[in-house]
This record gives sequence, C-alpha cells and structure tokens, in this order.
Amino acid sequence: MKRPWAYVCATNDTNSKTLRGYCRTIFQCGYVPVCPRLQDGQFIVLENPDERHAFNEILRDKLLRCTVLVVCGKHSDATTNAEVGLAKKYSKVLTTLDGVLQAAEKGEILTD
Repeated sequence: MKRPWAYVCATNDTNSKTLRGYCRTIFQCGYVPVCPRLQDGQFIVLENPDERHAFNEILRDKLLRCTVLVVCGKHSDATTNAEVGLAKKYSKVLTTLDGVLQAAEKGEILTD
C-alpha cells in the first residue's frame, strides 16, 4: 500500500529536533511526513520578504497535496491556525499526533 502524505503542523518556534521526532513518529505510523519548515527552511531565507512569500506558497501547495494534516504539540500560533483553516477549507483529514498514534495502534491509516 502506498503511504499517504501527512502534513506536519507545528508552531513556528518548534525546534528542528522536535520536528524530526514528529516526522519520525508519523513515518512509523505509516505516512510520508511532509514538514516544510524542516525541509524547505534549510535553503529558503525566511528573513527575505520575497523568499518568505515563496515559502508560504510552497506551504500551501504541499498542504493541499497531503491527505492528512497532523497538528503536533500542545500550543498553536497564527501559522498553525492558518494551516488548520486551509485544511478545513479543502476538507483534509485533521488530527493530532495522538490521533495518528491511536489509529496506528488499531492498524488504521487516516485518509479522506
């Protein structure tokens, strides 16, 4: 079975080590983790307004290609709220990291 793509949604102040941990857990539960801040933040200069705009477009494109949006962590910020709003607008499956873990324990994969 092909692994569905899961968008990793976390606050802007989440550090790389924590993001990698979220991605690892999501992968172990049967998904392809998509984490733009971890992946694209390596080569895009977010302080540059033009590159920040391009980064936001990349976020949107990646989120729309994913089946599931996984909210990770206990806090939210403007970015996580915007990502959740976009996922709702396009009827994506929304869950938390705990939700992914619970589904995996039952042998389930969350898809639309």
